[in-house]
Amino acid sequence: MQCLRHHSPRRVAFTLAEVLITLGIIGVVAAMTLPTLIARHQEKVTVTKLKKAYSIINQAYLRALNDNGPLDSWGLENSEFEEDPETGEEILGDQAKNNGALFFSKLMPYFSTLRNCLDNEEKMCETYDRYSLNGTKRKTPSYSRLILSDGSILSGGWISNINCGKNMSCGDFSVDINGSAPPNMIGRDIFYFWIYRDRIKPLGLADEVLGYTFNNKCSRNQSTEDNGYGCTAWVIYNENMDYLHCDDLSWDGKHKCK
Repeated sequence: MQCLRHHSPRRVAFTLAEVLITLGIIGVVAAMTLPTLIARHQEKVTVTKLKKAYSIINQAYLRALNDNGPLDSWGLENSEFEEDPETGEEILGDQAKNNGALFFSKLMPYFSTLRNCLDNEEKMCETYDRYSLNGTKRKTPSYSRLILSDGSILSGGWISNINCGKNMSCGDFSVDINGSAPPNMIGRDIFYFWIYRDRIKPLGLADEVLGYTFNNKCSRNQSTEDNGYGCTAWVIYNENMDYLHCDDLSWDGKHKCK
């Protein structure tokens, strides 16, 4: 009787050297791609946070107008510049701080507020360094601020024209969507808004007439203190921060790098 021998298929396995080489390649690829993926994810988070902040702020302002009357009845005055006794430079004076405190006090009942920094007396209300879009350090005056429960900070309350008409800006303020945490850069986590008599508008709209346009105030290559002011509207309406990655975007042209 012939015996049949069952032959098992040959088992193939990777050697330790092959496994280590493969893991090394995966590690290199991950090191090259993860930072980009993380940065892009963070930009999407920023878009979401800024759009939410804009909605909340606008609603609070409209409610404040409804309950307190028109802006020019709030007791605000035109913010004036004063000469810094130490440097001789023009700086916003006490009136600007008073305006900010008054403006935010009218909005505060409609926010979930963590800390009232209108008097700038508490330690948590100390100022922190802020930078333009390309990293130029800015002067950090002690503006009035509100720290909201989500950690964002409203700052400023500069009133430039208390008798502003319906289609004229009355002043501006900023929101830092992640509070004092880095990077504290305009156009990255700090964004500016215009105060109008009947609404809040983001700086840098396509029909911007006050000089803070997307083209001249939202450039990664511009080294001025106010670089980044013109980015707010772009983030809200185009829902991206591609101005951090390419230089040929415009309201009437490309809205994305690719």
